[in-house]
Amino acid sequence: MALAKAAHEAGIETWHGSAKRLLENRHFLGDDYYPAIIDQQTYNKAQAERQRRAEKLGRTNRKKQPPDTRKPPTRFKLSAPESIYDDPKQQAEYLYSLIESEVQ
Repeated sequence: MALAKAAHEAGIETWHGSAKRLLENRHFLGDDYYPAIIDQQTYNKAQAERQRRAEKLGRTNRKKQPPDTRKPPTRFKLSAPESIYDDPKQQAEYLYSLIESEVQ
């Protein structure tokens, strides 16, 4: 059964991804702030079923992409405009096209 459909049958209107995050949320086991609303055994069963379905669909070998560590350019130069347009939108597009980043 799809996660969104299962959530709907449980009285929770949500999307598939949101239902998945609900199942992964350990706060429902209870902690210093949240009261427990499910027991450890139920949580473990849900995790085992998620894992079983992921293996069945071949989704257990996915790796997250490392974060992009490149820094965006912060220095720019503007060439002198050579044209002037009557249309403000066209003039703005032209001026933006003259901006160049100073990559160091």
